[in-house]
Amino acid sequence: MRHISKSIEFLCTAIPPPVFSAQTPGESRFIHMLNDYQMQRSSFFFMPPPAQARVYMMKRLSNSTIIKWALYLGVRIFGALDQDRSDWNTGGYIGWIDKFEQRMVHSTIKNSSLSDLADRLMAQLELTYLGFIAAGSTLGYQLLQKALPGFLRLVAADPNLVAEQPDGGLLVSFPRAFGTSLQEIKRFIIYDMATGFLLGVPPLLEYDYYGKCDPVSHGSEWIHGVPAPLVEIISQINSWRAGFKVPLDDWRVLESRVMAWEVQPLPTEDGDSRMNVARLAIQEGWRHVVLIYIYMGICGVSSHYSRVQASIAQIIQLEGIVAGLPMSIHMLMHYVVAGMGARYEQQRSIIRQKLVSFKGKGVWLFQGPEFTQILDHLWHGAGAGGAPVMWDDYVQSRCTVIHI
Repeated sequence: MRHISKSIEFLCTAIPPPVFSAQTPGESRFIHMLNDYQMQRSSFFFMPPPAQARVYMMKRLSNSTIIKWALYLGVRIFGALDQDRSDWNTGGYIGWIDKFEQRMVHSTIKNSSLSDLADRLMAQLELTYLGFIAAGSTLGYQLLQKALPGFLRLVAADPNLVAEQPDGGLLVSFPRAFGTSLQEIKRFIIYDMATGFLLGVPPLLEYDYYGKCDPVSHGSEWIHGVPAPLVEIISQINSWRAGFKVPLDDWRVLESRVMAWEVQPLPTEDGDSRMNVARLAIQEGWRHVVLIYIYMGICGVSSHYSRVQASIAQIIQLEGIVAGLPMSIHMLMHYVVAGMGARYEQQRSIIRQKLVSFKGKGVWLFQGPEFTQILDHLWHGAGAGGAPVMWDDYVQSRCTVIHI
């Protein structure tokens, strides 16, 4: 904790003047707030950030005005989220976010360096995150869409991240982009994958999937816990469902890759054996999440398909290992996918209870109560009485509950 506090004190000496105003707390209080903000953010990561990641982030923060603005906005919103939920002022959060976005829009991007483009995208993605946690998926997704041009500019600056197609067109190479050292590129891809998956929207761009993702170079698994090979498979399914014409693997190939994938021991600094077991359980749960997505999302089977039901049972069993731990938030997608196919009220009750608890700042992107509403609509509609549902039934319930 000491190394974070010292880094924050250094960072605060460079906070730009426009951030401090008559309504901004004094420097000492701000240092305390920033330290608390950093602690709260990292406490909900999948595992403690490695030392090199901490050094990298503090170096970026100390040299970028726009990232400092985003950081201070995060402090303000986290502070507001500490208040009673009944006092939430969503409109106020949207106003803060809108002002920050306008500042970015009106700042010049001509002749920007690679680091400037990366800083801008990082700030935009931080804004996207804050939109999701403060106002919900509608605003969060709108902000992600607005980050797309910045992502494309950054990718275009490195020819190695694009792949030429037979017709002469260029696509973003998924394996190479996801293996880059630039965290903001990987973060955008994760957000694009997650929104396409849970919100049922088309991916924001087409990817070229030729090649394999290198788990070693993934480098951001400590934040969200999704194994790199499974991120790529989910993204392929998203592309298949969107009707993209890029070459995609057959569902049997994807299934065999998921079955052959092995959970890898994760190097962590906390030495907590219970937490490490929970991390492995969450990653094993991802196997079953992706299998369900393959069967229901590509093959078009119903939730009553025996393999779907077997994976749902496994996810619910694994839930017991992470119960009561902060990292249980990393099973939100597990619960949503298991929930859409849950046949019995006991299963639905467990899933509803878990999702309702995933709210406020203790999430890595999505708010659980939003998806409780989606599942309730599904359970009282197409899935009433434990009836079989299709993946498209879930998407239709999402469209009814959350307007994108």
